Amino acid sequence: MVTYREINFAQDKEFLLQFHVKINYASETPFIRKVMNFTDYKEKWFNTSQPQRFLRDLKDSLKESRTIAQIVENAKGEAIGYLWVTFTDVTDYNVTIAEIMDIAVKKEFQGQGIGTNLMEYLENLARERGAHFLRSDTGSENRPSRALHEKVGFTPYRIIYEKVLCTEDIPFG
Repeated sequence: MVTYREINFAQDKEFLLQFHVKINYASETPFIRKVMNFTDYKEKWFNTSQPQRFLRDLKDSLKESRTIAQIVENAKGEAIGYLWVTFTDVTDYNVTIAEIMDIAVKKEFQGQGIGTNLMEYLENLARERGAHFLRSDTGSENRPSRALHEKVGFTPYRIIYEKVLCTEDIPFG
């Protein structure tokens, strides 16, 4: 059994940052994952503006009352995951899109149906908050995430291509 609580930035900051960098790496481009292991990626990431930008964007999104930003806890009250969903009104088409910015479950709790339950939970919340569509993206090689999305009924609607043009002056790898 899991429970959900609102994110408390003072209490959850480090948990969120550590989890977000894992999500980023898991969804990174194949080239980056090939030339940089997770330890180096994490060190690089924490020495950029990205952690503070992530926290700022998450905090700013909470100004919109429909935003979903919650910590997932197990029966012992331990944080085992989190979810973050934002909403966009597309007024020209009179539709609302809920976008999953992050959804994550600690590795040791995966494979127990928690991710599926999280998706169903946030889908219901998104529907209650007026969403017509629920969108999410993930890395092309993030097989666990892709499998979860497909299991709960997501289908691709856009494909993004990348071609590495030059590697000599990339400052890592």
